[in-house]
Amino acid sequence: MIIADTNVVSEFMKDKPDATVLAWAQGLDAANLTICVVTVEEIERGLGRLPEGKRRRNIEQRWHKLVDAFSDTIAVYDVAAARATAEVLIGAEAGGHPMGLADAQIAGICVVSGSVLATRNVRDFDRVAALNIVNPFD
Repeated sequence: MIIADTNVVSEFMKDKPDATVLAWAQGLDAANLTICVVTVEEIERGLGRLPEGKRRRNIEQRWHKLVDAFSDTIAVYDVAAARATAEVLIGAEAGGHPMGLADAQIAGICVVSGSVLATRNVRDFDRVAALNIVNPFD
């Protein structure tokens, strides 16, 4: 399974998504791509910060379609993922490269589930040894 990071999901919702990212996603079996609950929170928070209006409504419509498409496979944050997240955070701090909680949670979910993380921000995650990463923007 591949879990799309928030920056990949955001790309899918743009008026004109990056052609490389679209081609990458279209080349996958739809059953092999999903999102996680942390991305749901990040996107919902971002949408809530946008001013009311047509742009926000359009993005919200795209977002709701994406959530519906992934609804049966959204990766959850559970006790095992919380423990993996703690390990990720401890390792990042010990290595002198602290990581934000949301990124660490996404990494923890991927590590526990054995999923690949699709992200543009490879540098934010490349120090997590147990994490497999793909950059769909390349």
